[in-house]
Amino acid sequence: MAKTLKHDLKADTLLDKGIELLWSKGYNATSVNDIVKVAGIPKGSFYFYFESKEDFAVKAIEKYFDDHFTPAKEILQNKAVSPKQRLLDFHEFRYNILKNEMDCKMGCMACNLGNEMSEHSELIRTSILHKEQQVLSIITEVIQEAQDFGEISNTMAASDIAAFIEDAGKGSMTTMKEMNDSYPIDNFMNMIRNVLLK
Repeated sequence: MAKTLKHDLKADTLLDKGIELLWSKGYNATSVNDIVKVAGIPKGSFYFYFESKEDFAVKAIEKYFDDHFTPAKEILQNKAVSPKQRLLDFHEFRYNILKNEMDCKMGCMACNLGNEMSEHSELIRTSILHKEQQVLSIITEVIQEAQDFGEISNTMAASDIAAFIEDAGKGSMTTMKEMNDSYPIDNFMNMIRNVLLK
């Protein structure tokens, strides 16, 4: 059946509502009933838009990255600003969302789902990995640019620096939620500013 604009808009609404549930409750604690209830549609309608709950989660991951990484990507690719400053601005942008908008409670939806589902769903695992590798590629390019300009003296491979920063960021978000405190991401930002991007 050919998809229509109305179909896409309804699917988008379901995704918006469902992302909030997946983010706050996780995959296993979120049922199709929960999603359709919060979206205000009959349960049978869900399967008109998505093949399964797993298919819904994969599309939710895609939408999450499109919605949340787009403004951060614009920061990284703003050539009017020096590459090192773009990196710092990028991390400050994400830090401020975690600390000030989310009050250190939600973390990253993709990280949460990755921790929960990577061993149980290959589709979800590879969907997250694909999106994360796209983000990592852009960060790596900007780190390399900053190294080439002499703004970062660290001579490690840009890809290794970028991968370590992203992995450390994931860890700090997990500990932040465990502690219900901003210290882990405060410490992460201090390491970014004073060690990793020096």
